[in-house]
Amino acid sequence: MIKTQFSAAKTLLNSKDFGVLSTISVKLEGFPFGSVVPYCLDDTGLPVIYISTIAQHTKNITENKRCSLTIIDNNEDVQAHGRISIIGNMELLGDNHNAAKERYFRHFPNAKSYGATHSFSFYRLEPITVRFIGGFGAIHWIESNDFVSINPFAGTAEIGVIEHMNKDHQDAMLSYCQHFKNMAVSNDDEIRMVGIDSAGFDLFVNLKKVRFEFPEPITNAQEARMALVAMSKKVK
Repeated sequence: MIKTQFSAAKTLLNSKDFGVLSTISVKLEGFPFGSVVPYCLDDTGLPVIYISTIAQHTKNITENKRCSLTIIDNNEDVQAHGRISIIGNMELLGDNHNAAKERYFRHFPNAKSYGATHSFSFYRLEPITVRFIGGFGAIHWIESNDFVSINPFAGTAEIGVIEHMNKDHQDAMLSYCQHFKNMAVSNDDEIRMVGIDSAGFDLFVNLKKVRFEFPEPITNAQEARMALVAMSKKVK
């Protein structure tokens, strides 16, 4: 049961790239403060955000790092579908987390220029517990230790797969979007792979994130190749 809860929660977290960050207000002491933030996942599967020192949520975190990040599955009836709240402490990332920062910029390349205007810093949400609701009656608490998932491709292996796909397999990624997601895309659209992990991979079609899940978890580049080739065969 724990594995099923974890898989469903992670699938939702992987599929999105923004959520509602709830911090404890400095201006209105004791009150919650909600804001929308983009995120991507680091090599442990935890959310990383990039925020300005002048933003209200950053001021709140500086005073009290306790917060939560809520991600909702987009649907007309939101209460009938998944949502996840990660509750924990927002920790400032140091200089030894360059891989997480580079991964963030692959997802959000326009964010590279933000620091030229205001001072921005990277933070990672360290969970204490996770609340996952998969729909009516499907309500679960997930322990933080069960929520961490190491990405076997973190670092150079991930970059190698991404560069190869973006350089040599644009047609395949276009076909994935058309066949598996029923998307109306063409060669005029910008399609780029930005990340891969044991559960699946992330594409961006123009500015929209598109998540693909593998049928079975993979652990190395050879298995990734086999999974991607199998997908290509299905679209022919």
